[in-house]
Parts: sequence; structure tokens; C-alpha cells
Amino acid sequence: MPISTKRIIQTVAGLPAVFTRKDIQAALERRESGDGKRNAGKRRSVSQKDQPLIDRTLKALVEGGFLTPTGKTYRRENFTRTCPVRVNAGGNGVCVSDDGNEFIIYSENIGDAINGDTVEVRLVDVRRGSLIGEVTEVMKRKRDFFLALVTGRSGGRVFFRLLDIPGDAEMNAPAKGRDYPSGAYILIRREAAGARESFTVEEVFSADDEQFDFRRIQLKHALPEPHGEYRELKGVTRKIPREEIKRRKDFRKLLTVTIDGEDAKDFDDAVSLERDGQGYVLYVHIADVSHYVKKDGELDREAAARGTSYYLGDRVIPMLPEILSNDLCSLRHGEDRLSVTAVMRYDNSGLLTEHRFYESVIHVDRRLTYVEAEGLLSSTKRDKTAALLKELEGLAVILKKARMTEGRLDLNLAEEKMVYENGRIREIRYAERLMSHRIVEECMLSANVSVSRELKERKVPTIYRIHEDIEFDSLKKLQRFLASLDIALPLKGNSGLHLQKAVDSVAGREYEPVVNMAILKSLMQANYGTDPIGHYGLAFPDYTHFTSPIRRYPDLVVHRCLKGLMRGAELPYGKDRLTTIAETSSVLERIAQKAERDLVKLKSCRLMKNEVGKRFQGIVSGIGRYGFFVTLLDVPIEGMVPLRNLTDDYYLVMEDDYTVVGKRFGKRYRLGDRVELVLERASVEEMKIDFSPAAR
Repeated sequence: MPISTKRIIQTVAGLPAVFTRKDIQAALERRESGDGKRNAGKRRSVSQKDQPLIDRTLKALVEGGFLTPTGKTYRRENFTRTCPVRVNAGGNGVCVSDDGNEFIIYSENIGDAINGDTVEVRLVDVRRGSLIGEVTEVMKRKRDFFLALVTGRSGGRVFFRLLDIPGDAEMNAPAKGRDYPSGAYILIRREAAGARESFTVEEVFSADDEQFDFRRIQLKHALPEPHGEYRELKGVTRKIPREEIKRRKDFRKLLTVTIDGEDAKDFDDAVSLERDGQGYVLYVHIADVSHYVKKDGELDREAAARGTSYYLGDRVIPMLPEILSNDLCSLRHGEDRLSVTAVMRYDNSGLLTEHRFYESVIHVDRRLTYVEAEGLLSSTKRDKTAALLKELEGLAVILKKARMTEGRLDLNLAEEKMVYENGRIREIRYAERLMSHRIVEECMLSANVSVSRELKERKVPTIYRIHEDIEFDSLKKLQRFLASLDIALPLKGNSGLHLQKAVDSVAGREYEPVVNMAILKSLMQANYGTDPIGHYGLAFPDYTHFTSPIRRYPDLVVHRCLKGLMRGAELPYGKDRLTTIAETSSVLERIAQKAERDLVKLKSCRLMKNEVGKRFQGIVSGIGRYGFFVTLLDVPIEGMVPLRNLTDDYYLVMEDDYTVVGKRFGKRYRLGDRVELVLERASVEEMKIDFSPAAR
């Protein structure tokens, strides 16, 4: 029987720390001869056919850092690594260690580790170049609380399946005399009990209890719990000391407004504008969070660990405690507030001719919602606030026009807006994009660009918001798709301008959202970094995030870097520290985005679960391995048409051509096609919506 790589690895693990290749062969022969009673006392030689396998295995162990060769000997290193495990729906896992080794862990070797846990994994095999491992110990649980679905009860115990955990983990816990109807949700806590773990049921909920949706998403993505007490905030006062005001630039006499959503509770930006014969002077005032949150303090460490605020429907998990985010650092109208102000002068063509930055004190004269601001823009009213908004609109139009000529992409992708009534979801609709939104956007972009340019030119280490150029292969793939819609996309020249022309060409058509989304998915993801490589989507060579330090940790870091420059003080961060902050912040941003998308999915299922069997009109909005995605017309609800629901033919997925095609009859479902659908199911448990094509 041939020798396996698994046996070779087991043999190497049992040898002395330093050994030769002959030692491996001798040990293998002893192992082989000791297998079974018939072979007892007989030495089985390792055949010539086994030699290449031994060599390949040794090579893999050396490349992975498990063996160190020295002349004719090998020194055995640690065969275990510690790393977080990702578990898929089938229960298999992947674990990537700090040294870059990726271990595949099959379900039978994963023990009781759950997705996200940090585990000790031991190398047990090498198959086709892949490292195979087994979990030897769970070193750190990612979380202790889980949502579960009750599947039954027997013998004084309640049986349940963990929700939102890949692998369909089945567990049980003491019933303790409580009622657990099948299909109910339970909140469970994992507890260590000696060498084993047990579960305790904390709460029982009906599957229809929508109030638990927020907690479900919070648990699924291990989002932060409420803030505790912070010693550094105990002595904080709302009154700004006179000495602090004296050392700052006083902008309190400027007419200053905030423009935010109706439900906004934190206001971290305000704007002012002056006009003269030379052009415009734009003032963007940003809450001075760094005045209250000291670098490396307890509050700062917590803000860094959160990375961002998490907006989940009608609820928010704030990066900063409410006394800061909703009060001291919130630019509330009628109150003096500390800020950092970017002052930018533009000529009448929109060219930035000068920028300056100040630690400042401001007084917001009026708090406007986007709808109120829009009303003032369209009214004949000519008070000071309306006049300010008109001037801001004029500057915003000039700035956007100038920036679009540089290749900026302005995708028409309306955001979803969830409407609640008495704590329950009433509808999901597209949010209207107003001129007041564009005014705020252009003002904030201006401040971000100016701060980035100043820090780069002055060689101050900081964090940048970066967006890499679209890859050529992605551009070619997009070209093929757009060609199917008779839209030309040149591959040479300014790709941003070409993409914007494609966007403009589909304005008002049914498949406009699909084209915009296809372009978005073709782009690289924006993230944070320490090298100022610019922002492709915005066509800015200089860009950072400066305008939201209440809800984004990188902005707070940028404030400290800018203030260090303004004060002529020692720069607050070195590049290594900034790199770590940027990488962590990018990861936390992705988690926030996934959590927000999952809540939309969950609420969509709640709205649709009583609509099974009804017909809908939709647009094919994506092609996947197992079917195609559809977005309903008029409402931003997405579902899938699985291949199993296409029963009139055997269908093939052509992902590169954005098409699903029938093998026998050639019927096609192409990205952007309009389809009539029947809702087959809307599962709140799985957060999935399935459709099938309607019969004609």
C-alpha cells in the first residue's frame, strides 16, 4: 500500500527536533512494519515509488515554514498556528495564519469552533498543494451570545440550531421548565463549564417579533455593545472655557447652517459662504472631536476598536458615547461649539486658489433638513438663509461641472430608505436625491481635498481615502456587457469620462440601475491607506476623510494630524501606526456595510413573506453561479431566481457574458432584461427571497 502525505507528516512530527531524510525513511519503515499482526516483526521497505512523494512533502513543509533545512538535516518547527477560522455553509473552514499559510479544515476536524473563532490549528496533511489542518483548541471565542431557532424539546432539554452561523450547528441547553415552541427564536449565551462548554437560554422570542431584528444583526456581525462609563468624561463640561475661545479663530459672526436628514441626531459639519468679486470663500466647519477624545486614552481606544458608527434602520450603534456624538461634539444650532474649519477660496470658474485651516469656535444659526433646504432653494423667499443657500447652490454647480471634466464618476444609484411605523417596517423605498444633498456633498468633497493636499504637500504622515484605478480586465468585461446593450465603451483614454458617458446614455431607461450597478461592481473598493494615490471614482489626485470625526475613526486621526501641523507640534503618528489604523478601519467599514445590507435583506423578507404566489415585475440585476438576481421595479427589493426554479430547460450560467441560457431551446436571461416573476418564498430565517419566472 503506498505511503500517504498524511502518514509522512505524522512521522515527521514524531521524530527528534533535528533529523535527516534517512531518519524519515527509517521511521516510515518501522511504522509500516508495525501495521497489523501479520507484519509484526517484519521491516517493510519504502518503495522507490514513494520517494517522490516524500520529497514533495518535505518541500511543502519547508515552504510553509514547518521545517528548516540546514545542509543534510532538517529542524522541525511548530506544526500549529493560531488564526481566526472562517466556516462556510457546509461546515468546512479556512484559517489563514500570520505567516500567510492557509489551512483547509474539513467539518469532521473543526470540533466545536464556530465562524469567527480564533483557533489553534495543526497541520495534518498536504493535498494538491493545499495545507489540511485540524482544530486542536479554540483559543478565543468571537462572541458569547447567539440567536437560535428552536427545533424541538426532549428530556428536559431544548434543541436548537444557531442562526446566521455557517454549518447548521445543532446544539441543546437545559429547558429549565420554560416553554419553547418549535420555530421560536431564543437568545443563548455560551458559557465555559470546566473542560466543556454549555449554553444558557437568556430570552425567548416569536419569529414575528420584529423588535429583535436589530439584535440579530448586531449578534451576526459581532457589532459593539452599548458604551460604558469613561473616566475621562466625568469632569467634562458643556461650557467652553474663555481661554479656549481666545486661542481659536472666532467664526461666530458668520452666518452658519447645518443641513442633515430629518432623523439626524449628530451634526458634525456646518457650512458658511462669502461672495466677492473674486469668487467664493467657502467655510466648512467640522466638530472638533479630538479636543474631547485624547489620543490613546480609554475613549480613543474604544473608538478605534469600533472604527465607525453602525446605522441599522431606525437604530444606531455610535462610535462615540452620546454625550459627545449627540451633544458636546454635535454642532447644534443656537450653541457655541468648538470646530476645525477649512477655509477655501474659489474663483468664479471653480478653481481653488487658496486654502487655510483653523482651530475655531462657531455658532450655528439654523439647523436645516434636506427637505427644508430644498424648499428654500425653490421658494421666492429671500431671507439671509435662503440667500446663503442660493449662493451655495451656485458654487456647487460650478464645482461639480469642473470636476466632471476631470473624469469623475457620478453614478445614479439611489439609496434605500426604510420607513418605520411604531417600530415595524412599513416600506422600503428609494431615497430622493435633492439639490440640497449635492450642495453638502460638494462642500464636504472640497474640504476633504484641501486637507489631503495640505498634508501631502507638507509631508505630514496621515491616512488617505484611496480608490485605485479600474483594472483593464474589468474594463474589458464591462465593455462586453455594455456592447450587448448597444453602448460603446472605449478602452483607451480617460476611462472615467467614458464610463460617465455610458451612465448618461441610459438615464431614464428601465435598465439604468443595472448599468450603474455593473459599473460600480467593476470598480475597485475604496479603502484607507497611508500613500496618497488619489481617488479614481472622484477623479481626485488628493483625497482623505476629514468631515465626519463623530462617526469615522480615520477622520478623527486626520484631525489630529492637521492640528499637529497647525500647531507646529510633534506629529502625532508614524507611518507604521497609521498603516495599522488604516487596515483595521477598512475592515471595520466592510463589516458595517455588510451589517447594513443584511438588515435591508431581513426587512425585505418581512415585507414580502405574506406576498407568496403574487406576481411582480423586475429587472435582472446580477448573474451568479446558482441563478440570477432580480430587483423589483419601483421598490429596492432584491431576490434570486435559482436555477432549480427554471424548469422549462437545462440552464447554463455564463457569468462572463452576464447571461443565463437554456441549453436546448436557447432562452436567455440577460443582465438588464425585464422579467415577470412569481414570488416563491421569503424566508426571514435565511434572509432570502426566491422568485420563479411567471408562466405566460
